[in-house]
Amino acid sequence: MKIVLETIPVWDGLKEDSECFLCSLMKRAESDAIGYYLSSAVMTPEVRVETNTYGFCPHHHRKLAEANKPQVLALIMDTYYDENKKSFSSPFEKIASAKKAKNAEKAIKEFSEAYMGREKGCLVCTRMNDRLYRYCFTIAALFEQDADFRKALSESKGFCVHHTLELAKVAGDAIGGDSLLEFYKTIFSLLERNLERVQKDDWWMTQKYKSENKDKPWNGCEDAQKRAVYKLVGEADVIDPLKDKKSRI
Repeated sequence: MKIVLETIPVWDGLKEDSECFLCSLMKRAESDAIGYYLSSAVMTPEVRVETNTYGFCPHHHRKLAEANKPQVLALIMDTYYDENKKSFSSPFEKIASAKKAKNAEKAIKEFSEAYMGREKGCLVCTRMNDRLYRYCFTIAALFEQDADFRKALSESKGFCVHHTLELAKVAGDAIGGDSLLEFYKTIFSLLERNLERVQKDDWWMTQKYKSENKDKPWNGCEDAQKRAVYKLVGEADVIDPLKDKKSRI
């Protein structure tokens, strides 16, 4: 399958000089996906079947609820609840008619499995996952093809641990041989160097709270504790994509 390179957003992201520009790009991808499922698109039969059948992970269900689009979300949830009834009605009946606790417990387990099955797989995560793959593919391809990009990337703050591993997972689809080895070495050298930098910033924050350092400069470390967290775990993970489904973006 031919991958269309996301050259412009990747270059724009690199120029942000953030701790992980893939995190920034994925936050936008998440926002775009939430917006899509709270738009008039859900009125089309194809999309409505998707939302009824697959739904969203708990994290993105909450994001949808927090987006303040009550009419669209109410429509989604009404028919999603109808779909739930098909899975929930049997265990509910068994629990209500149970003569022994043991029988009720068996039905409760059935309900739990049905509920967890409905929570598995997320349309928003799937759209994000598709976008993440294209961004990672583009970064690796540009690294091989564009000397300016390669230089800019090697001088950047790199990526969080989470997205460094995602890049390593995808890079082999985009490039190979010596270029792939150089790419691996570059992104993990960036990770090691910048983890050290972030820890030093975090350490200085701990020192700033000592009375003898009260009047010393922050040296840009005012948010070091947040950056220390985000450098490890990222800010916009893909949680539970549908494995057998590709988004249309």
